[in-house]
Amino acid sequence: MGSSQSVACCVRRGREAEVFDQPLADRKESWHSIPDAEEHWRVIDEQAGLPGSPKSDELRGEAWIKLRGRPLKLVPEEEIADISASPCRVSKRGTAEFFAKQLTDEERSYLPLVPQVAEAVAAEWNHRREHPEGLCEKVKAGIEEAFPELEEWTADEVCLRFLRAMSGDEKAATQLLVRAIECRVRDREMYTTLHCEVTCDIRVIGRDNDMRPTVYLCLRSQTRPLREMAPQVLLAFEAAVKLSHKGQGQIVLIADMHGFTPSLNMDPSGFMDLSGTFGSVFADRFASVMVVDFSIVAQGLWSLLKPLLSEKTQKKINFVSSNKARGLLKERYAEPTFNRIISSFDINRDRHVPDNQLKDHALHTSICDVPLGYVRPANVAG
Repeated sequence: MGSSQSVACCVRRGREAEVFDQPLADRKESWHSIPDAEEHWRVIDEQAGLPGSPKSDELRGEAWIKLRGRPLKLVPEEEIADISASPCRVSKRGTAEFFAKQLTDEERSYLPLVPQVAEAVAAEWNHRREHPEGLCEKVKAGIEEAFPELEEWTADEVCLRFLRAMSGDEKAATQLLVRAIECRVRDREMYTTLHCEVTCDIRVIGRDNDMRPTVYLCLRSQTRPLREMAPQVLLAFEAAVKLSHKGQGQIVLIADMHGFTPSLNMDPSGFMDLSGTFGSVFADRFASVMVVDFSIVAQGLWSLLKPLLSEKTQKKINFVSSNKARGLLKERYAEPTFNRIISSFDINRDRHVPDNQLKDHALHTSICDVPLGYVRPANVAG
């Protein structure tokens, strides 16, 4: 699956020649249709007149605010189902809304530790703001003035999630949450614009019977080293989390290892960076991970990953053949989503299918526009 750095190489159904004749604002069907900030501002300037004019500056400011708060675009059936759902939001500390939520006995036992974790994290970041030595330049710049991540990520539900992830270890939960906030600040632009280069087919493919968003990835589609693929992987999970309010904040991963290329996945530093973000930002988000057709060759990757995972997380990972996966998935998914997953298994195992058809299938079996940048018009299996 090719890179989408250039729009000309990633437009569906042979429309490459038409793309450069379109105004920037009219690129609707590109793999990479979500504009970055500069491209968005160029459109605003063209609409408003000369750059730097009062009207241009006003529109530019409004556009940037909208870009930061951009909601996901969903397929029609998801939009209908989403009408009656409560938005995914974080409760303020000590509110009746938070304590009225259905908590497990384990979560209730952690409640006294929630304010202590929040206070410890805030204290650590206040110290880092006063003594930023050792922080990367992006993080230094990100915490100098506005620092929205600190308030957002020290809310009750977040602190409770990290305590859950660390089995109630207050110190470990605090350290992990500090690390997660650092990752969010470092990659603030990516998380606010939801924009990345598309280098594989990872996407939110549907929901299981418990309404948990499911992310699907086939390693056959990988065209770039893991480090370069990482932003798309992170945004796929970010999109899944945004859709997880109907699934109790939990998500599912189906990692199809068919076509695994060792040379693209054996960069230890890139792997450590990605796993560090996963282990912090998405701590305790996974309900289950299904690894399909895990080959002997891929065991080297698992040997790197396993020591980084808690025992709790390791128990959520199941290694199955594609044949066994079909039976399990049929029990866990409604027919439309099941068909999308199975059709993905099938098309990725057909060596006669060219890359452009694999791309088109991925686009049409995604339920939201992040990270692939396209929303299909109807409920189709692909």
